[in-house]
Amino acid sequence: MSRVAVVGAGLMGSEIALMAALAGHHVTLVDIDEGALTRGLGHARAAGERMVRRGRLAQEDLDAAVARVSTATDVTAVAACDPVIEAVPERMDLKRQVLARIAAAVPPATVVASNTSGLSITELGAAAAPAGRVVGLHFFNPPSVMRLVEVIRGADTAEDVARRAAEFAAGLGKTPVAVRECPGFVVNRVLLRAMVAGFVATGEGDPAQADAAVVAAGPSPMGPHALADLVGLDTYEHIRGDLQAAYGDRFDDRGVGARMVAAGRLGRKNGGGFFDGPVPPTEAPQDLARSVGGVYYEAARDEAERLAAEGIASREDIDTAVRLGAGWEAGPLGSAG
Repeated sequence: MSRVAVVGAGLMGSEIALMAALAGHHVTLVDIDEGALTRGLGHARAAGERMVRRGRLAQEDLDAAVARVSTATDVTAVAACDPVIEAVPERMDLKRQVLARIAAAVPPATVVASNTSGLSITELGAAAAPAGRVVGLHFFNPPSVMRLVEVIRGADTAEDVARRAAEFAAGLGKTPVAVRECPGFVVNRVLLRAMVAGFVATGEGDPAQADAAVVAAGPSPMGPHALADLVGLDTYEHIRGDLQAAYGDRFDDRGVGARMVAAGRLGRKNGGGFFDGPVPPTEAPQDLARSVGGVYYEAARDEAERLAAEGIASREDIDTAVRLGAGWEAGPLGSAG
């Protein structure tokens, strides 16, 4: 098997390293902080232990995989690795700095991937010439559980590089979907559009009843309020603001997210968002079920249609991405496969 590198030993990077090692690759996990490397290896083993407890993995296979992960504090350690996956925090300036260092350390033919959930691959690639070898590999959180990987092509990404990146993801047991770069990629665009529509339709109504309406009306396992609590209202608001700047008022939630953040209600991460704990059991009145549930899925379908019309991804890949990335039983476009 090849030698793979992951640069950034946080929660995402450490689990990506684990997935690569479980697939049989030798992995170099790089971070400038020795403590981060220690914590990252600990997190990777803990994620693997959960897989063992759930019957998804044999203990001996986990032990062998962890033994295939080595660590380094100098990015030059990635020189013989292919692909090299950058997984540092979601800041353009930081990612560009790291990608430039990776680019200087590896041969021009090496696939250099960024695990970004929304930053421009074109802009990132400009820092890592030749830009054609830079591709996005958006693993969904947590990588030890989620099957989806969005494979993002920037304006300069070579087709062969995108193909090799998709083959690598498939070799980890993931389902890659091909995505042409756009703000939000596929899953975030569809989900945030639906969430915004759900919040606006709920207005001053009961969030628990609104969420029950969404779950009753369609394939999503949770409504927009519970989902925002799960991902974090600050995270939601950051992504939503970027999407409104890119696409306009269809991502305007009338200040719902901003008010929650200003009130310190960030969701599960700090103990309270729309709900103080699990969504309270309730049933949605018929009129609410028709209004909020219908608006939520219509917004998702409309955004998915826009993605397909823009050539961002195929209809089949859009549906696959939303099913696997958001846990929907069916995709918003209803395509087969």
